[in-house]
Amino acid sequence: MMKQPKFILIIFLILALSIAAFLFYKESPINEEPLLADTTTDLFTEAMARVIAESTCVQDGETLSSGYYNENSKTWWFDATLSETPSGCNPACVVSEETRTAEINWRCTGLILPPAETAEQIRELFVEKYPAYADTVTVIITNETPNHARGSVDFVPGEAGGIFLATKVGEKWQLVFDGNGQISCDFAEYGFPEEMLTDCAE
Repeated sequence: MMKQPKFILIIFLILALSIAAFLFYKESPINEEPLLADTTTDLFTEAMARVIAESTCVQDGETLSSGYYNENSKTWWFDATLSETPSGCNPACVVSEETRTAEINWRCTGLILPPAETAEQIRELFVEKYPAYADTVTVIITNETPNHARGSVDFVPGEAGGIFLATKVGEKWQLVFDGNGQISCDFAEYGFPEEMLTDCAE
């Protein structure tokens, strides 16, 4: 009978330790959501894009200009001075915000013809806008990037035509200017590269 108080004491100690352990783990930060460091950002800065551009597009002695951002295509563009450039081309290193990859867009004009499908798509825009000239309107692209184009349009063979600016929204081209008047420098807001607006006016 003398062992009973000792047995009760042992049970009491086990109970007390169990309660203490429960309370400890309940208050422990182990059960809380871990605090994660903010390692992501919505901003893809020019400096970030330049690192990718320099590692992909240029070699020793070749340079990149200051970058400009194209809101439509979500890309950074850096004019590139390369050791070997095809005649009539004005290369730029284009860095994609989505894929974080870069490639050279040669932006060739002159004797190098632009893709026929681009010219045809823009011609169809003129047919839609000026249906009376559907059978005679012709389009020549003189400068093109993946999302911007500049060129000339002739409505009647042998007569003076005009110039146009077009930008790609999604996968479709849209005309933003056509005519014989002065081009506004405000079109730079559409992301047109500088070489397409060299004759613009404020």
